[in-house]
Amino acid sequence: MNKDKELLFNYIPEAAVQPMVEWLHKNKVQLKITRARSTKLGDFRVARNGDSPRISVNYNLNPYSFLITLVHEMAHAEVFKTTSRFKRIQPHGIEWQLAFSRLMQPFLNDSVFPKSLLPLLNNYFQKPKASSFSDSKLMQALKMYNAETSKKPQLNDLVLGDCFLLNQIPYRVEKKMRTRFQCKNLQNKRLYIIHGLAEVEKISE
Repeated sequence: MNKDKELLFNYIPEAAVQPMVEWLHKNKVQLKITRARSTKLGDFRVARNGDSPRISVNYNLNPYSFLITLVHEMAHAEVFKTTSRFKRIQPHGIEWQLAFSRLMQPFLNDSVFPKSLLPLLNNYFQKPKASSFSDSKLMQALKMYNAETSKKPQLNDLVLGDCFLLNQIPYRVEKKMRTRFQCKNLQNKRLYIIHGLAEVEKISE
C-alpha cells in the first residue's frame, strides 16, 4: 500500500491519495503509469490468466486530469465487478455513468480541485460522457493546469482544413467524428482516424 501511496503523491492532489490507494487495494486492482498515448488517456483491463485487473493512466496528465481519468477507469472496474457477464451493457452506458458520478462525488470539493473547476465538474458529472474532452469548457479549463511542456495544441483545437504535424508527418483535417478526426496524410494521400486528444503542431499546407 505504501508503494502505491508514494507513487500517487506524484500524480494526483494530496487529498485524493489515501482514498485512491484504499480503493485499489480493496478491489485488488493494479495501477500502471504509462507513456503518453495519443489515442487514450487511460484504460481498464480485466483479470486474465490469474493476473489482477489493471488500470493504466498516462504519466503526462496534470493532477486534475489524472484524477478524473483514474476515476473514469475505476468506474469501468466497478461495473465489470458488479454486472453479470451474461448481461450486455454499453461501455459508457448508464451503469458506467452512475458508477463514475458516485466514485467522483467525494472529490468534488475545494480540498481536491481548484474552486474555479468545481462548477464545470459538477455540470459535467450530471451526465458524464465517455471523455471529459467532449465538454469543451471543462477541457479548456483543465488544459490551463498542464505543464508548460504539455501545452501544445491538440487536434481538438483545430478546424476542418487545418494542417498539422504528428510524429513529423503532415496531415490535413478532413472530417470531425465523435472523439476522433478523419485526417489525410499529405505524403501518401491516405485517410487516417486520429484521436482528438493527440498533441499536434499546426502548420501551413
